[in-house]
Amino acid sequence: MCGIVGYKGFKKASKILLDSVRRLEYRGYDSVGMAVLGESGIIVKKGAGNVDKVNNELFFEELEGSIGVAHTRWATTGEVNNVNSHPHLSNNNKICVVHNGIVENYQEIKKFLENKGFCFISQTDTEVIPNYVQYFIDNGESFEDAVKKTLRIIKGSFAVVIMSEDDGIIIGARRGSPLVLGIGFGEFFLASDVPAFSECTDKVVYLDDDEFAVLGDDYHIYDFNTGRENFKKINIINWSFEQAKKGEYEHFMLKEINEQGNTIKKAAEQSIELIREATDLINGACGVFLVGCGTSYHACVSASYIFSKIAKKHVNVLLASEFRNYEHFLSSNTLVIAVSQSGETADVIDAVSFAKKHGCRTLSIVNVMGSTLTRLCSLNIMMNAGPEICVLSTKSYTSQLAVLTLLAYSAVDKFKQAKKLLVDVAGKVNDLINNINDDLKLLAGKLKRVNDLFLIGRDLAYPSALEGALKIKEVSYIHAEGFAGAELKHGTMALIQDGVPVIALNTRGTNDLLVNNIMEVKARGAFVIGIDSRNNELYDFFIKVPGADIADPVLMIIPIQLLAYYLALAKNLNPDQPRNLAKSVTVK
Repeated sequence: MCGIVGYKGFKKASKILLDSVRRLEYRGYDSVGMAVLGESGIIVKKGAGNVDKVNNELFFEELEGSIGVAHTRWATTGEVNNVNSHPHLSNNNKICVVHNGIVENYQEIKKFLENKGFCFISQTDTEVIPNYVQYFIDNGESFEDAVKKTLRIIKGSFAVVIMSEDDGIIIGARRGSPLVLGIGFGEFFLASDVPAFSECTDKVVYLDDDEFAVLGDDYHIYDFNTGRENFKKINIINWSFEQAKKGEYEHFMLKEINEQGNTIKKAAEQSIELIREATDLINGACGVFLVGCGTSYHACVSASYIFSKIAKKHVNVLLASEFRNYEHFLSSNTLVIAVSQSGETADVIDAVSFAKKHGCRTLSIVNVMGSTLTRLCSLNIMMNAGPEICVLSTKSYTSQLAVLTLLAYSAVDKFKQAKKLLVDVAGKVNDLINNINDDLKLLAGKLKRVNDLFLIGRDLAYPSALEGALKIKEVSYIHAEGFAGAELKHGTMALIQDGVPVIALNTRGTNDLLVNNIMEVKARGAFVIGIDSRNNELYDFFIKVPGADIADPVLMIIPIQLLAYYLALAKNLNPDQPRNLAKSVTVK
């Protein structure tokens, strides 16, 4: 989940690397570091804190040289402190590494190297990598061969960028974690994600598992197990750098919430041939599984209701991390639909890989072309949401709902009807935001000091309650839980007392049943916030959302996204960088 970047070219590396880690900070912001190869060798600056904090203390751009690496960290092994920050050096200070992922056998390697006289100063698993490379070089291997041997030995999911002082070469490698090569004019970039260097080049090569790129005067890509050179396609990215900037907005979260009128429409603008190909897979399957994590999982839950209502079709919904428990139901007639914003979520990739081992057909709904998931799946549908930088998923969620709705309608030959529905819904987003914005600021002021908050909904509003609770706790750190309305009676009602906020997500189709649940919490003193197309005397606070029938989930989540944002501001928190979280979860 860390962000890694490397640069080799003719420009000042420290400026490019600093700009790059700022754009990768959504992947981790516990600490940051940079190493540049200059006339006096490799110089490292690093420390705990976010990019701007550490840069204000260490002045990264003072580093001179045209070759370097940088890192922004989300801690896995080792606490957050200056010593555990990346980059890490070998004992002789000639090999430098930045790393995303986990070296599962680092304790075994560390013990081996300690027996050979190597010393370790950090608590990280990463530090074994440069020292293992040094060990092989000390025993007569070239830098390139030493890296190959090291990569063959380490276990786990990783992406690394390794720099050699003696050779002036950078090597980037991956297994299970993302790494992209950018190709400029006389310069090369390696990064966890395209936005890191999108201002500098639009030409990228996506590395596959067990591949490493050697950056010298030119670039070469090899399989590090066989040593065979792989000749890869150069892709042209269609995301502009401007799309990845905040523009007039104070935070990416607010920008991305406000983009949804456009992104929902773009998600609906799918090729009818592609959607028909996907729905042929769905209709021809004996068993369909929707898998995702976090927000994407909630989109899958919502889609299961839509498939039932529109296509009269049962689909299974599973957390990607639990998918392996269903292996006895998998066959060549099974279809697994994997939903992920980044296409790099470790548990989703593991689920798809597991499905493929059992002969299953695979389809992805993803936002990043060229991501690992797109290369694993036999068919891919792009969400077309553009770069999503905020750690919290907002526009990607509604884009996922849009694509899944298209599939459900297309399964019964109603593609055009679904597209019209979604375009109509997209057209209501801007007015909705403008109409409720001030009310949600006011509501956030009322709720900023509460400890607990509950969301209830029935039918299509239930998955929205789950997603809404996730948004609130992710960014405001208020304990929030989402429930199917009737479930409060099965234990959670014990927590309802005077003043406890309960957000009721209500639709025309669920009104009669949900009103009963609202009366139950009101009788126990709850402060009820209604998100509904019509006001009700039971609501203590009312947010009006236009009714959209089967597309209700697309619109009703937007007020909660905004509420979560304003709660963060009311509590003086950074909504783009919630504590302990990172955008792309690339470890299991």
